[in-house]
Amino acid sequence: MSSPSGVKSKEKAGPPEPAGDLKRELVNGFFVLFRTAELYAPSHPSYQKQAEHLLAVIAGLQEREGSVLLETLDGHLFVNEARLKFDFEGFAASKFVVGLLTSHNLGGFSFEPGLGREELDRFVTLFKKPPDELEGLADLFAREKIARIVPKQKVEKEDPKKLEKLEGSRAAARKTFVTAVSLVETTMATARAGKGANLNAAKRVVQELVDQIVADEAALMELAALKHYDGYTYAHSVNVAVLSISLGTRLGLDKKSLALLGFGALFHDIGKVKLPADLVNKPSQYNEDDWKQMRRHPVFGAKTVILTRGTDDYTGRAVEIAFLHHVNYDKTGYPELSEKTVPGIFPMIVKICDSFNALSSGRIYFNKPFSPDEVIQKLIAGMGTQFDPLLLKIFVSTVGVFPIGSLVLLDTGEVGIVYKTNPENIYRPKVRVIAEPSGTVSEFRVVDLSERDQNSGQFIRNIKRLLNSHDYGLDLSKFLYV
Repeated sequence: MSSPSGVKSKEKAGPPEPAGDLKRELVNGFFVLFRTAELYAPSHPSYQKQAEHLLAVIAGLQEREGSVLLETLDGHLFVNEARLKFDFEGFAASKFVVGLLTSHNLGGFSFEPGLGREELDRFVTLFKKPPDELEGLADLFAREKIARIVPKQKVEKEDPKKLEKLEGSRAAARKTFVTAVSLVETTMATARAGKGANLNAAKRVVQELVDQIVADEAALMELAALKHYDGYTYAHSVNVAVLSISLGTRLGLDKKSLALLGFGALFHDIGKVKLPADLVNKPSQYNEDDWKQMRRHPVFGAKTVILTRGTDDYTGRAVEIAFLHHVNYDKTGYPELSEKTVPGIFPMIVKICDSFNALSSGRIYFNKPFSPDEVIQKLIAGMGTQFDPLLLKIFVSTVGVFPIGSLVLLDTGEVGIVYKTNPENIYRPKVRVIAEPSGTVSEFRVVDLSERDQNSGQFIRNIKRLLNSHDYGLDLSKFLYV
């Protein structure tokens, strides 16, 4: 067989297997084609190669499943109703596709049988234009003779079955969260008494946290945003675990890795049981003597975990996290290490989440909590010194510039609380309106700040400024988790 025929055969090898890979490759191929179109015209070989690849993936999915529907819901991507999960390498492609759909106020695209190169080229050329130039998509598609790629409208309202499922998810999240807080309290009490704690129950609870965050991240993130718990240390530990697992999902970690991360995060502060209780619960700022004692808790934590009954992957990760979660990205911090090596990804994740929750709470080290924007600013100020720059960037996209629980004034005069972030546009979260310009509303409603006016293409609502809930004496738990 000659060399040319061999090359030709390789080009016709077809899309990847199995179906799950095809669905992820649809998103990746969509992303790569648009990026290539920014550099090359449709007549260029580089563009043609990517276009043919995407068409092959679409044909492969149509052959397997009969239809291809790419859609977004709540910041996640679905192909034929199957939610796609991406590792770190696929994060950019996922973000691009969701961002493209969101910017045009679309729910998705359906790819119909018979789609060919010329029609695909016209579609790509059309969507390279900014959203404000694409008003009246139906007319534009008809004019450009694009019939086999069908835009789907964004779903604005949840149906009753989805709402019922959501309420069930929230109830399960509340139960798991409270169970986790109680478990941390019991485990720390056992460790304080010098007894080896049985951590098998903790593994089960962490697995429940992982399962619920993968299924419905928002339900637990809402609970993690609430700070009105009597036992700060215990709730703080669960909050850090929830935040860490959420960040881990953004990084594409598998469930076993998420469980190991969550377990270590849950007990990152277990060394504090060896410190005086009045120091741990001191509400005011620490002096130098206080800090000298507090800096010992990572070593105490590692020793405490080592003394628990049984050693396995979970306790190994917990030792690593407890010992290293206060070591900085630039190798400073505490405890001082003889070998100046950067801590692994798990301690670096927990470090970010620990700092975020501590700054937000105002219960320990600080007289009052910082506002959400101040917390983000303080974290960003530590980028590259205290915190891993890449992890911090992804964390900010996870919690948003306006984290869950932020009290905001909208330019419509409405007052609301951020209840769900938008990872594709961190400036456009979902907000639960609690007051109209004329006064408090009796029934809360949710508005999506990424929603645009269909006629003007402008955003319907914008955040005018942040408000401090403490200045107004508001208990966010009465509004956020109802």
